[in-house]
Amino acid sequence: MNGISRKFTINIAGFSGVLLSTATFSQPLYVENLSPLAGLIAIPAPIEPPIHEGISADLNFAVASHWVNEDNGAEAVFFDGETQRHSLHLEYGINSDWAVSLTLPYVSHDSGFLDGLINNWHDAFGLSDGGRALYPEDQFSYRFTTPNHAFDLNESSNGIGDVRLAVRNVWYRNNSSQVGWRLGYQFATGDEDKLLGAGVGQAFGELHFSGAHLSDLPLTWHGRIGATYSGDIDSIGPDQNNVLWYAGLSGDWRLTERWSLLAQIDSHAAIADGEIDAVGSMAAMLSLGARYRFTPQWTVDLSFIEDIAVETAPDVTFQATLSYRPE
Repeated sequence: MNGISRKFTINIAGFSGVLLSTATFSQPLYVENLSPLAGLIAIPAPIEPPIHEGISADLNFAVASHWVNEDNGAEAVFFDGETQRHSLHLEYGINSDWAVSLTLPYVSHDSGFLDGLINNWHDAFGLSDGGRALYPEDQFSYRFTTPNHAFDLNESSNGIGDVRLAVRNVWYRNNSSQVGWRLGYQFATGDEDKLLGAGVGQAFGELHFSGAHLSDLPLTWHGRIGATYSGDIDSIGPDQNNVLWYAGLSGDWRLTERWSLLAQIDSHAAIADGEIDAVGSMAAMLSLGARYRFTPQWTVDLSFIEDIAVETAPDVTFQATLSYRPE
């Protein structure tokens, strides 16, 4: 009986160690809310809790289609356009416990090219489009008005967004899990008049974890909870909530040595007080994607993001992320 017990313990420990080692490239999907106003808030994309010594890099390409038309008489939001955000995230692992990172985004807002594709999708499956098909395709306008605030952007723009700098630490680890924290600051480097940046500095902090599923399934979980503080952002107006919580949970199902399927939910508090969902409701996004590992150091993710809390995030976001980790 003791031999059986020892064999069982060895097998479980061996499996956990293998899963943790294969989870070197098990990380959450690179997800940010690209809604025109929510995208100004310093809510960073999730990260991989293990720290790799040396330089790590993630290059994310995201394109989001917006359609929101809400008007309750006192408040009104009209978002018709497309946002692209291409982000380079660089991290330097000082050792296995400490790392510093820099995120450099390039942002554009314009009429885009996805309207026809999305309208055809709605038609093919008989889905509600919230009146989107009643308006001309490939138009551009972002408007937000309240009794004491008005914002209007109807000319396309592009340029550097708000740069983020962060430090993080892994403070607990065992054979199958890791827990860490991250603190960061977002600098007002983007042009606020063109909706490329918030125009104010912002700080954020979070706890995050990763761990193997507590069974023989090839599944790794990642989660986080955090908060961000922002100064007053002119585009959002005087009803802005300066302190917001955010949270997320994702699962990485390892199909083979090279392929994974990923599912993820990300959420954050409403960016302002009000009755309009686009700014006054809790945001929630569902992401589904696949990951391919070219080598132990290089991977690529392909994914899409839906606003499961309708109008609190873009209608749909398509993205790809190329990642590198040192040996």
